[in-house]
Amino acid sequence: MKRLLTLGLLIVPLCCLAATNDAVEVDFLKLYNLKVNGAGPLLVRANAQRNRIVLVNTYTSSVSLVDGTDHAVENIPIQSRVPQYLKNTALTIDRKTGNIVIVGEKSIHVVFPDEKRAVSFPTGKQAEMVAVDENTGNVFFVGREDRRVGLLDLKKGTIKSVPTFDREEKLVNLNATPPPSIRKVVCDAGLGKTFVTDGYTATLFTFSTKDGKRLSERKLDLKEGSRWHFAGYDDQTHALYVVIETNARKVVQAAKIDVEGGNDRFVDLPELTEGVGVTFNPARDEIYIPYDNHPVVHVVDFKTGEVIEVKIPAYGNDASAVDEENNRLYVTSWAYGEIDVIDLNERKLAQRIPDAGIIPHMFSIALNPTNRKLYVPLGATAVNGSHGSALTVFDTRDFSTEKIYTGWAPVDLIRAKDKESFLVFNAEDAFAEVFPDGSFQHHKLPFPYPRSVVATQKGNVYLAYGPHQSYWPAVYIWAAKNGILEIEPKNLDLPENRFSDFLTYDRRIPRLAQGIALDTTGALWGLQNSWGNEQQFLTCFPEGIRMFAPQERIALGDTIIRETIPRILEYDKAENNLYVVKLGEQEEDNGKLIILDAGTKKPKHILQTGRTPTDLVFDDRFIYVSNFDDNTISKFDKKTFATSIVKTGRKPLKMVLAGGSLFVINHNDNTLQKIGEKTTTHRIGFAGHPDNLFHADGKLILTSHNPDALRILAFDRQTKTFSLLYEKHYPYGETTFDTNNSSFYTRGQFGDAIFEITKIKTDAQNRLWVTDFLSGKLFIISMD
Repeated sequence: MKRLLTLGLLIVPLCCLAATNDAVEVDFLKLYNLKVNGAGPLLVRANAQRNRIVLVNTYTSSVSLVDGTDHAVENIPIQSRVPQYLKNTALTIDRKTGNIVIVGEKSIHVVFPDEKRAVSFPTGKQAEMVAVDENTGNVFFVGREDRRVGLLDLKKGTIKSVPTFDREEKLVNLNATPPPSIRKVVCDAGLGKTFVTDGYTATLFTFSTKDGKRLSERKLDLKEGSRWHFAGYDDQTHALYVVIETNARKVVQAAKIDVEGGNDRFVDLPELTEGVGVTFNPARDEIYIPYDNHPVVHVVDFKTGEVIEVKIPAYGNDASAVDEENNRLYVTSWAYGEIDVIDLNERKLAQRIPDAGIIPHMFSIALNPTNRKLYVPLGATAVNGSHGSALTVFDTRDFSTEKIYTGWAPVDLIRAKDKESFLVFNAEDAFAEVFPDGSFQHHKLPFPYPRSVVATQKGNVYLAYGPHQSYWPAVYIWAAKNGILEIEPKNLDLPENRFSDFLTYDRRIPRLAQGIALDTTGALWGLQNSWGNEQQFLTCFPEGIRMFAPQERIALGDTIIRETIPRILEYDKAENNLYVVKLGEQEEDNGKLIILDAGTKKPKHILQTGRTPTDLVFDDRFIYVSNFDDNTISKFDKKTFATSIVKTGRKPLKMVLAGGSLFVINHNDNTLQKIGEKTTTHRIGFAGHPDNLFHADGKLILTSHNPDALRILAFDRQTKTFSLLYEKHYPYGETTFDTNNSSFYTRGQFGDAIFEITKIKTDAQNRLWVTDFLSGKLFIISMD
């Protein structure tokens, strides 16, 4: 194996590959000695006793275990994704055993690190916070969606639900950072009791940890507020620390609740808005409250009842972590991508660490006191969501940084002009040039989060990269490097060149181009997100990748409030039109198709689709849009723009036009349908959810995932039969598109800016090239 450090290039030999049935399997996880992929960093926690870091992923159904000594990674598969709107209270560690307990999608996962395995238990309703008793291993969980307190008896493998609360509240899109869990739960092993607070009624409930029997309840003299922040629990003093925030997001009160004696202490706060990343310090009997909207941190000292204001450089703060030994507080700021170090003795800012990167807005960082390193899941968006497949480390002694790679998740691929190779881009910071025999060269990119690629007329590649929002012009996330990179594939094999030799242009754009398209003039168009109550717009580079001119962005005549809903951008060469599709403002709202004249750069028509449009295809007469949540296809006449509706199976996801007919895969029906005067339905003979559709060599190519396998299938339109081209067994976990596990609960997609978990292309030798985002692999399959 040869490594060229000047390029960050790695050549992988054939011995690392597995070929089966005229197929070559390229396993990118071998780069990091991984067997299971880890993508979508979300929640992080340090287990100081075992010098271990736990990272929960939200894109892959996996948990990353990181050794605190050498940062070696082992990913443990779990049965479902962890919802990305959850906060750090959804993760806890049993200090006695080291077992890890996580709230999943309507489930509880228990990971046994020493045994390298996990078990999952369905809960029926969505929990938000979890606690574990170190005496019995029993797990308690609560959430706003359930009137009951849940108890998992780990030894028996059973769940008991205890009716407790007077109301339920469904988790819904708020077009804002989701609130923390209003119900809290902690287990006190010394007392043998579990304590639950209900923020709706300001009530403290006490349960027996052994059997879940309710022992008592009492009202708390707390101010009204629907957003309760968990600061921590001290099992030595039996004190529960919380912070109360109102519906108007004013932080009004801090509380130290004496769960046994009732000697509670309350401290009123100045009513600043949007507290975030609240934490406590048992050694000093203090809690710390950073704010999203204010450049301050409040120190609440329960010894004196004082509230001390510490000024810090910026708003947009998020997570915090306490260094008890050195009397420091670390606070991250997503707005500027920096870390503020506060001296707790002096009550003032001691140091500012700039250029930290895309700080997550998930209230989650972790300090490992064993090695004095701070672990930050960079890549989460400024609202909620996640990108990439890595964990970033800051050494608090000198703030040197290191990136720990937890996986390799392919997001797009493209054929290199005049070569037999393809370029495969991952979700973190790299791409591989892969050859038909499966060998590849690995290149690091100068900026993280590749997203989509197109080929230029001269054979170069345009790459859109960056996190999915950077909030320009209303607010700018300074660390969010969104842009367009131009790559020259012909120079990739030069042995001693540098990035400047084959990257010709790199230009910043205000937000990620979620989709990009080239028109016949060579102009590049980019589909960009909104930031609340502004016109949707396209970015256009009319003459190559030059300086972006914000005043020349193309407004589409449609105002957007809900963020992250622009979804599809396609160019119609025959009409010289661009087709833009966006979701509705709420889940029950219809989407829209916007038709823009590429010549005049003016919108021509705004047409209504059904709910949750997921795909668009067109021929010389019609435009078709699949409506995932309506079980229909909208059919638009290109000349009259008259609309007709075609019924489909459940959850139509992807379409192709082949042989003059329209075909659609129905994600929840596990069917392929031919749409025409008479609709024909073909049941797919393997269990799973079809998630992509492609037309090649007269055949329809489908990819379908289930929890333990990917199948690549071909459908012969003449014989109307399916054949299995390739089967990959792998612990995929959750692979469905019908959840709300993405920013602002958008459905019909897998994650933020992840609209397909496979990408399919063909080459001149009639080979299929299929990437698999979840398993970190590429399959090259001969169809001859």
